Formats: sequence, structure tokens, C-alpha cells
Amino acid sequence: MDSVAFLSFSKRNFYLRSQISAFVLQNNHVPISPFMNFDYNLSGIVNKDLIRVANNTLIDKAGTLWVFGEVSDGVLVEIFLAMKRKIPVRYFNIDNKSGIFQEISLDEVRLEDVSPWVWEWVQSGKNLARWHPRLRFNKKYPIIYPAYSKKNFYWQMHISKFCIEKKSIPLNPFMLFRYFLGDSVPREKVYKANRRIISLCDELWVFGDVSDGMYEEIKQMELIGKPIKYFKINDNKKTVNFRKIDKQNAIFEDELINQVKNQIK
Repeated sequence: MDSVAFLSFSKRNFYLRSQISAFVLQNNHVPISPFMNFDYNLSGIVNKDLIRVANNTLIDKAGTLWVFGEVSDGVLVEIFLAMKRKIPVRYFNIDNKSGIFQEISLDEVRLEDVSPWVWEWVQSGKNLARWHPRLRFNKKYPIIYPAYSKKNFYWQMHISKFCIEKKSIPLNPFMLFRYFLGDSVPREKVYKANRRIISLCDELWVFGDVSDGMYEEIKQMELIGKPIKYFKINDNKKTVNFRKIDKQNAIFEDELINQVKNQIK
């Protein structure tokens, strides 16, 4: 996989979020799409300001920013942040009829609800900090990889909410690659991208019983030498909460994994 790409596009193109991530994977980049990772602001179950801080932080981690479709005010802010950090920006047109994404030049970019003078202001490198509320956030939160089994897939948004409310940013694999993007991309590309995502994170948080896939993710993070935390999932099928536990109290899903449990440091 090449560099990690933060994907920037208007909420008007929210419905294309899976296709956009698939396109990036097919072009051998790792997609970080806020509309995949947080759905639509986690459906309003967390403070939107926390999502803004999270996305600003994730742009810092990206090697490039890819813009799809017309530039809205939110997209403009992400372009500004990327340019400020000297992160390369690429632009793609969306053909809504064919679903084809075509790279375009800067001169071909179209604006959605942005005044031309503001666009020129950004391209000239001037500061927009007073213009948009999202630019008032200078906080940075640690980035978390939440590891959990497909058996707990239905708790994906609750797990992300838990991380965000702990002032930590989840790069949630079941949301980023939901559900493996409908098999529109070779599974091995998704696995490679996922391994790259783990390497970006500051910590790995294990939720629920450990599966064989989770075991591999834990081993990768151990090799990197970053912290790993374990959480028990307590649910009654209507509500859920997460309780931190010691590694020794973690439960493994099957007999095979129990045989290797003691290999986890």
C-alpha cells in the first residue's frame, strides 16, 4: 500500500462514501474517510466538536488528502489544514451517472457553497482561523485501533462512541471498511490497509472475546511496542457498556486461541 489518504467530500456525496473508499483502495492507498469512520457524526450520539477534533487530528496523520466532487465549506477547511501542514492535495471529479472518479487539475475544481474569493484566499496560503469554527480547535487526541470480533459487529458505533467520549479517536475497521466494502475490492487489499491503519494508531483497545483475527492484530501492536488495553463488553441486548480488565482476564473465542493465549505479553 502507498500512503494514507484522508478523503474529503461534501455531505451531498455521503451516499458515495463506500464507492470512494473502494476507489482509493483499488489505487493502492489506505482510505481514511470521516463519513465511513464516523458515519454521519455518529448519528448525533456524541458532541460534534469531538468529531471535529478527531478529523483535524486524522488529517495530520495522512500522507495525502483526496478531494472528491465540489468543494463545500467543510471540504475547504480540510484543504486549508492539509496545505498548512504541507500535505499534498489531489482533486477528483464525480460522474454521478457512471459513478466514475476522474482526477482533475486545480483549475477544474468546482465550488459548492464557497465564495470564489475565499477559495482564492486559501490557495494563496492566507489564514482562515477566524472564518470557520472548526479551525478554532487546536487539541489533538490519541488515535485508537478498536479490535473486536465480527460477533460484536453490531456494537461498532457504541465502541466508537466509547472511544470518543474517552477523548480518543477510533480508527474503527468495521466502519472504515464496512463490511469489507461489499467485496468490491480484493480482500487482501483490505487486510493490507488494515495493517497499515494499526501501525498509525497510538494504542490498541481490545473489546470482548478475542478471535483469531484480533489475536493477529494484538501481535502486530506488540511488535510495534505500543500500549494494548482490554475491555469486557457487558450487554443485555438493549444497552451496552465497556469495563476495563486485565489482560489475564481476557476471554478467547475458541480452543485454538486458548493454546496461544500465554504468548500474548
